[in-house]
Amino acid sequence: MVAANGKPGLVSDDPVAENWRECPQCGLISALPPMQADLVAVCPRCRHALWRMRSHPFELPIACGVSALLFYCFALIAPFLEISAYGRAQLASVSTGPAQLMAEGFQMVGWLVLATTVIFPGVKLAILLIVLLGLRTRLLPASLLKELFRWYGPVTPWAMIDVYLLGFLVAFTRMVALASIHLDTALYSLVGVMLAMAAADATLDSETVWRALDAADRKEAPGEGEQDYPPIRTSSTGAPLGFIGCHCCDLVNRAEPGERCRRCGVVLHRRKHDSINRSGALLIAAAVLYFPANIYPIMTMTEVAVAHPYTIMGGIVDLYEAGLWPLAALVFFASFTVPMMKIVTLGYLLAQTQAGSVKNLQGRTKVYRIVEFIGRWSMIDVFGLSILVALVQFAQFANFVAEIGATCFAAVVVLTMFAVDCFDPRLMWDAQDASRMPATDAGMADVERAPA
Repeated sequence: MVAANGKPGLVSDDPVAENWRECPQCGLISALPPMQADLVAVCPRCRHALWRMRSHPFELPIACGVSALLFYCFALIAPFLEISAYGRAQLASVSTGPAQLMAEGFQMVGWLVLATTVIFPGVKLAILLIVLLGLRTRLLPASLLKELFRWYGPVTPWAMIDVYLLGFLVAFTRMVALASIHLDTALYSLVGVMLAMAAADATLDSETVWRALDAADRKEAPGEGEQDYPPIRTSSTGAPLGFIGCHCCDLVNRAEPGERCRRCGVVLHRRKHDSINRSGALLIAAAVLYFPANIYPIMTMTEVAVAHPYTIMGGIVDLYEAGLWPLAALVFFASFTVPMMKIVTLGYLLAQTQAGSVKNLQGRTKVYRIVEFIGRWSMIDVFGLSILVALVQFAQFANFVAEIGATCFAAVVVLTMFAVDCFDPRLMWDAQDASRMPATDAGMADVERAPA
């Protein structure tokens, strides 16, 4: 492994370290190799993707984003579902479920559903299109576009159209046994939003966007955004010394903690502040709420003046007895297994990190990636509940109302997502690096071909 100038342990010629990256999952600083379209630069230590270069980093995301925006606007104004039973009819839009939850006194759950199905998807689309079209048209200052693009990553996990549609599928199986259902245009529009947003995410090249924003900013304000760095000094393995990787745009900066990133302007930290304590506190709160979330009913169904309360497990058993075992398995995994697995697994990662263990770091990092990915899918039951309380309101003949278990369960999902976000997986690797001076794993990132 060599330094950027090809000579181990010497001074690099790169004054701004633009071609170095700190892996956000293991903390290793590596040099980016020469890149071309459809290649992926991966961390040589933990195999995390550092940069996926796309063939058309602006055209395809813009096209997908515009398509998603059209579907999104239509989904907001068109009717979602119509249900008929007992001589009555109910018509609902996408926002009817959250509004009904708030009317029943479940404001937290109602706002959570509204935010994840309407507000955050709209914000995500707005950021994507304003930034990419702004770069193309030069109508907006690059500094403003940078401010906006900072939020694209944090907003993305909370835009849950895909999870909402799975929640609809679960709710549909309950409603079809009670009434006649007409699927309306907003439902098909949400499917279009989900597919178009997934395509936009798959074709977006964030690194190329950040580089374009930085270049545009320097053209608009020459001299600003540049830093007069002294030459980069590297260790014997080629890793730059005294640098901090930005958690927002991934640029490696020569800076001290508390200073701002040269490219995106966020405050730099070597590691997430008080990661273990904050993540542990959130995890304990989620673990405490996990028990009432499973003991108390999340909803009550009234049919012909007879009330049937449903816990999470009761709903799963009901789906299984109705012959819908694939859906029962899906809900069991997403609503029962995943929250428990996240609590146990993250607790294990926190305990091992606090103890300074260096055992099985590769496996623990893979486990962290899985926990980070699956957390949002636990919202299936919450979304299904919002659809049921919006549509099945036929007085004493048939209706669904939310119960206290829904609030506890929604809190568990949100708290575990925050707990995972607060945990810094680089801390797991810091114990190993502390026992190796100097580090021996740094150097050039590996290159792989992106999957078709």
